[in-house]
Amino acid sequence: MAIHYYGIRHHGPGCARALQAALAGQQPDIVLLEGPPEADALIALAADPAMQPPVALLVYPSEAPQHGVFYPFAEFSPEWRAIRHALEQQIPLWFIDLSPTHGFAETLAAEAVPQPEESSASVDEAVAVPDADEATDAQPAAARIDPIAELSRAAGYQDPELWWELQIEQRADAHALFAAIAEAMHAVREQAPSPDLREQRREAHMRQRIRAAEKAGYQNIAVICGAWHLPALQQPFTLKHDQALLKGLPKTKVAATWVPWSDDRLALASGYGAGVSSPGWYRHLWESEERSGIRWMTEAARLMREQGLDISSASVIEAVRLAQALAALRAQAHPGLLEQREAMQTVLCHGETGALELIRRKLEIGSRLGSVPASAEAAPLQRDLENQQKRLRLKPSIEAKRQDLDLREELGRERSCLLHRLQIIGVPWGQLLRNGNHTGTFRESWELRWQADFSVDLIAASRYGNTIDSAASQMLCERARRAVALPELTEMLDQAMLGQLPVASTVLLGCVHSQAALASDLAHLMEALPPLARLARYGDVRATATSSVQPIVTGLVERICVGLLPAASQLDQDAAERLIGRMEAVQQALDTLDQADLRADWFASLSQLIGAAGVAAMVRGFALRLAFDRQQIDADTLGQQARLALAAAVPAAESTAWLTGLLRGSGLLLLQHDSLWRTIDGWLQGLDSALFLERLPLLRRAFADFSTAERRQMGDKVRRLEAASSAATAPQQIDHHRAQRVLPVLASILGG
Repeated sequence: MAIHYYGIRHHGPGCARALQAALAGQQPDIVLLEGPPEADALIALAADPAMQPPVALLVYPSEAPQHGVFYPFAEFSPEWRAIRHALEQQIPLWFIDLSPTHGFAETLAAEAVPQPEESSASVDEAVAVPDADEATDAQPAAARIDPIAELSRAAGYQDPELWWELQIEQRADAHALFAAIAEAMHAVREQAPSPDLREQRREAHMRQRIRAAEKAGYQNIAVICGAWHLPALQQPFTLKHDQALLKGLPKTKVAATWVPWSDDRLALASGYGAGVSSPGWYRHLWESEERSGIRWMTEAARLMREQGLDISSASVIEAVRLAQALAALRAQAHPGLLEQREAMQTVLCHGETGALELIRRKLEIGSRLGSVPASAEAAPLQRDLENQQKRLRLKPSIEAKRQDLDLREELGRERSCLLHRLQIIGVPWGQLLRNGNHTGTFRESWELRWQADFSVDLIAASRYGNTIDSAASQMLCERARRAVALPELTEMLDQAMLGQLPVASTVLLGCVHSQAALASDLAHLMEALPPLARLARYGDVRATATSSVQPIVTGLVERICVGLLPAASQLDQDAAERLIGRMEAVQQALDTLDQADLRADWFASLSQLIGAAGVAAMVRGFALRLAFDRQQIDADTLGQQARLALAAAVPAAESTAWLTGLLRGSGLLLLQHDSLWRTIDGWLQGLDSALFLERLPLLRRAFADFSTAERRQMGDKVRRLEAASSAATAPQQIDHHRAQRVLPVLASILGG
């Protein structure tokens, strides 16, 4: 009986190529691979031509699918090559890692224990845990060690990725590779702290599975695991020792499936513990073993040309030569990624680094999104989304893409509904852009970017329904029954209308009616108005009946107008700023509604604020600004109010707060009204130096919201007014001699 151990690092083309050759030479009768045992039944799907890496195995607890563990694979992953070898040779493959069921059971048990309110937390997104080869993230902080980093430092390298690429990925002779890896890992583990209990249990379970293969009669066994685990699997632990470690572990029911994965999720930058910094580069090394440097530089040049950069063929040739020369100077057989970058920056980018970021994102990381066959088991919600994506011609991509929708067209409305419904169930494939196109108008602009771990979000939402619309509707209804704040309810009603969910809309309308009748908090009333105003004004564009919303809107506006004056009295600065924000939202909502009676009531309440005693100065200034911008008061009244608020008898702190409220928003008010400008200028000049310095931070903040163009125009206005003032006050000097020379010409013209 022979057992061959192969210690690998996940996502390494050199390691994958060496493993592929080693398995071809060994010809094992079974492959034991570090991975989740629940996925044994899914291995055969890897032979389907529709299975295109990057893909991932997803294991999740059936009772709480919001928790999940991903096991990603790229075409250059050693584990993927092992799976493919087993399928091609028609030999069994077992996943031998400790099942995630035990960790899930512990997590669910901990969540079931009530926690203090201040420390309670819920896990709403998938757990991207390290893969089999990454021991570092599985250990506690005190004992954490990165074996690759330790070995690279011992070899004199500061960059572990660079050391691994040179020693493993570019290794010309991989014959003794695995023996060298095993020797290195034994040396590192001898100096490392003892692994934690979880790691000991994982390694004990793998040893148990090796024993099971021996007991089943297999004679030529290949064991493939993370290199860190090699020493522990080869040590002579007893059966009794391992059984004791694994005894009594809790369990829960789990499920497993294949899901698409993406290049950006393979990258270290995504936070995935067992990733690689440059999956696109590693794929290039896997696909282009020969002449990889020339092809890489050519791809970079093509990408830069697509962006409008002028890259000649001569520059590409020169960059390739420079990369090769750098590799030779550093005693490397082939240029690595570092040499390629340096050559590109020097020759193609002329020393600039801007284009390198594009190459980093598009080439080094990549933009590939994998796919799984339709026969793979998936949640009905996932299948419903795939069908809708095909029907609506919305292809998922990890590249951010803008999608402009016309809601007057059926296709635009259906696409909008799907994206809004996905947001409701916690799958934010699309982000609504607010650059001038407001929700509810006949146009919407979205930015679409698919994330690989949306799969687990879809599984988590499956408990609400088997289709996107039913799940979104049921989720809103459940949240509506728990909601107590009116703004929360109106926001959900807005979502239900935008997603065209009639059942949820009916339930939420009933809740909003009940809450609106009872709500007394002015802040809640003001925050609840904008979503309802959008529905009342634009609902018909989406063919949505919104007549039942109008009475609620009218009632809210009336109660806001009645309660505004008492709410604006005796406020400190922070409370005044919060009220101003809500007043601005109410004004925008009323502008959207464009109903004369509601606007008249609102401006009547604003007029009460402008001159009322006890109202916060900042609120009075902002109320004046809202009324003036909507032509409810004229310029003379504006100037009169400014002179009163900035009079010498008014404390400087109050004047400054009033001015801050008045200047909130556009700077055109100052640019177009010289009298107001001069009033403010005179007030500023009247402040003594100590008060001016004290008020300066608030004054600077008042001007900070103005655009760059507005501030530039204000500077020009200062210079122009100063020049006009200087000209008006300068003594008049008349040159009588020059004036007399004009008289004959004037006489001839006038006939004198």
